[in-house]
Amino acid sequence: MSNQDKVSRDVSRILKKDFWLPGLVVGECYRRLHDDNDGEKEGYVIVGFLPDGDAWITTDKTRGSGLRFRTSFGGGRSLRVRNALLILAEAIRLDNEDHPQE
Repeated sequence: MSNQDKVSRDVSRILKKDFWLPGLVVGECYRRLHDDNDGEKEGYVIVGFLPDGDAWITTDKTRGSGLRFRTSFGGGRSLRVRNALLILAEAIRLDNEDHPQE
């Protein structure tokens, strides 16, 4: 089995399971400025999780509360997207540790 096949299998397995990443904090916003910002402090992607486990994603240019992806207990129909947002939040957290932007 090739590395690409293994990664594809792992991604599929992860997206199907209900999980939480211990490095993430409920109620905290994970935000990262995009790479082509030309020194301007605009263009953040922001991911957060509510106390009930629902995920939301927005940008600093979005008006309102952003887009929400619920847990299965809250009637969520996009559970893989919610799991992907958990992974995105963890990636943002790790990039902010390794390469702080502010």
